[in-house]
Amino acid sequence: MARETNSSSLGDGDANKKDGIQSVSRALSILELFNERRPTLSTSDIAGLTGLNRATAYRFCQTLLKLGYLEETYSRTFRPGIKAISLARAALSSRDLPDMALPYLQRLRENTGETVNMAFLDGADVVYVSRLLNDDLLALRLFVGSRLPAHATSLGRAILAYLPQEEVETVLGDRELEAITQYTIIDRAKLMKELDRIRTRGYALNDEEVVLGIRGVAAPVFNAVSRPIAAVNVSIARPIEGEELREVLAPQVVETARAVTALVTELAIDSGRH
Repeated sequence: MARETNSSSLGDGDANKKDGIQSVSRALSILELFNERRPTLSTSDIAGLTGLNRATAYRFCQTLLKLGYLEETYSRTFRPGIKAISLARAALSSRDLPDMALPYLQRLRENTGETVNMAFLDGADVVYVSRLLNDDLLALRLFVGSRLPAHATSLGRAILAYLPQEEVETVLGDRELEAITQYTIIDRAKLMKELDRIRTRGYALNDEEVVLGIRGVAAPVFNAVSRPIAAVNVSIARPIEGEELREVLAPQVVETARAVTALVTELAIDSGRH
């Protein structure tokens, strides 16, 4: 008899455990229904989307409401609560900037068909922290972690243009600026004028200054105190008219950089590195 009681007890425990896991799964499935297209949902909506009956869906919503993961906007109509929002922000803020920016960079890559990069400024160099290639640039041996002189790249100049003048001078130092190709700007006065132009138009251009045949356009990413902490660019390895570069690609790069900046500002990220 003792053996039978024990066995019965274990069965009940397993059943309770199973029910508990199922309840957690159902509660999370309700929270996952909310998105930009569905900011609020009624009990009927939730029942229809999850396959639960209305009474069960309502009970789950009431539990999530009491715990702070849902808010009731109207009778039996809900939206994510403060706890759900805080949890999402905590998840995002624990990730590095390149990871968080990746969906925006991927969209830019899809919309332009060009190679997309993100870089940080490190001393007098830019360091590539994200690189989404197209077929044209597969042969160009740059990888995440690659470094290039900031003065010669659109990425570097997009960041330098928004730093204080004295900091730019410190970054560049007293050394001669390296000419990577015959088109690289190495005259300091010309470089400073170019940084002025970047601030005026909001983006940086590069015309075969790093690799012959490759052009780029970049825009800065700012933190919550308007300091540039990164830059996003597209690199083009095909013949391209200046008009397309300035009027088609540049606005998309600027828009992407602004979207990443908005994310950075919302999460109060001060640096791209943790």
